[in-house]
Amino acid sequence: MIEEVRRRIEEEKLIQEGDLVLAGVSGGADSVCLLFMLLDYRERCAFSLQVVHVEHGIRGAESVEDARFVEALCQRLEIPCRIYTEDVPAYAKEHHMGLEEAARELRYACFYRAAGQTDAPAKKIALAHHADDNAETMLFQMARGSGVRGLGGMRVKRELGAGLTLIRPLLGTTRCEIEEYLRDRGEVYRIDATNWDTDYSRNRIRHEVLPQLVQVNSRAIMHMSQSAGQLAELADYLDEEARCIAVHACVKEKDACLICRELFEEYPAVLQRAVVHRIIGEMAGSRKDIGSVHIEAVKNLAMLQVGRQISLPYELVAERVYEGVRIRHIRVQEKHTDEVYEISLEALNCQKEGDWYVLSLPDGLLRMRIRDFCGETQEIHKKTYTKLLNYDKIEYNLQVRKRAGGDYLTIDEDGHKKKLKKYFIEEKVPREKRDATWLLTESDHIIWVVGGRISAEYKIDPNTKKILEVQMSGGIYCEN
Repeated sequence: MIEEVRRRIEEEKLIQEGDLVLAGVSGGADSVCLLFMLLDYRERCAFSLQVVHVEHGIRGAESVEDARFVEALCQRLEIPCRIYTEDVPAYAKEHHMGLEEAARELRYACFYRAAGQTDAPAKKIALAHHADDNAETMLFQMARGSGVRGLGGMRVKRELGAGLTLIRPLLGTTRCEIEEYLRDRGEVYRIDATNWDTDYSRNRIRHEVLPQLVQVNSRAIMHMSQSAGQLAELADYLDEEARCIAVHACVKEKDACLICRELFEEYPAVLQRAVVHRIIGEMAGSRKDIGSVHIEAVKNLAMLQVGRQISLPYELVAERVYEGVRIRHIRVQEKHTDEVYEISLEALNCQKEGDWYVLSLPDGLLRMRIRDFCGETQEIHKKTYTKLLNYDKIEYNLQVRKRAGGDYLTIDEDGHKKKLKKYFIEEKVPREKRDATWLLTESDHIIWVVGGRISAEYKIDPNTKKILEVQMSGGIYCEN
């Protein structure tokens, strides 16, 4: 088993010299095994290793004991350990989601926080998912109607953006192998009683479905994991084909994407589905929760009369138009909100240089002015409620409004995007404050979260000619 994990790490280039690896250790058998596998590999490759443990607050005293166990284990092994305490039940209730989903969101938020507290150039998040988990995921996705990509299960490596990579060194290892390894070492681990609660869908698959399949074939789990890997390769191939086809068969618009009818007339159904899946994912900023039922609905829409439309996840709508099918976000106006203020570029450009354009909001004043950029980046100050933006990058009229579906920020110079919801979660912005936060936007691309960060797309660079200076003042908007 040790040699197999080493081989997987090296073949997939999961860890390289100089990396910082943040290992998620819950205290269970899988994560304890992962920790020892990483320690073993560190003897062959010089990298930094730290442990991240999230105490979810779900199981009371048992959860606290898990954290103490992990802390003691790390002290014994002389590994730095970061322990985060979160109230998952309260978060789940506040955000109207299940415990599993809430725990996952907060867990990833903690990983991002831990990564942000280090200066390493390459950062890896190592998780302890194994072959049984992959088989469970495959069955779960099949049951919920996912397409080829969903059936591909988990990936051994996935780029998260912003310099972070998720790795799963144990993905080809079975749970039986993990437990046998720990027995041979004489290592103890924590047992989470909720793993036996079959009210959870995955637990039901784990304890009731998989054992039946293993009785049919003792190597069923490994065969399913291998099949998932092959389906993942097929999904990647189809996605690349879809990317090439989309260049000719799709037209990007200001806040929408037109899938031309040529796609549905000239290409086989399997490629139609791949293109539709890709476009919905791009518009949504995620492919999670986009199932075959949604893809088929868009595909069938292309055969209906002009004017028909359907709703999609992530507050998207697909509408049949003469040229094909247009996928767009539900407009803010469609959500019946009156807190939308449009600022035309013509109005800004009509201001004399240095004069302020003033917009009166219910709780403050937003002031904007255009000026020449002198080329000195030292003048880019970092005040909370005053920002300097690259006016050359702004192409359409601006809006000042509250959040809406589809909102996103560009988070780095490589163009990686982050949904506003995820930004708020990572910054731990309370829900009531999220709904009250003003946004300066260009369509659904957020230029500035007032009081927070600006989009990397609109940052000033040495080629900038014009600056848009924006200030929020009055009420609570006071600079320190």
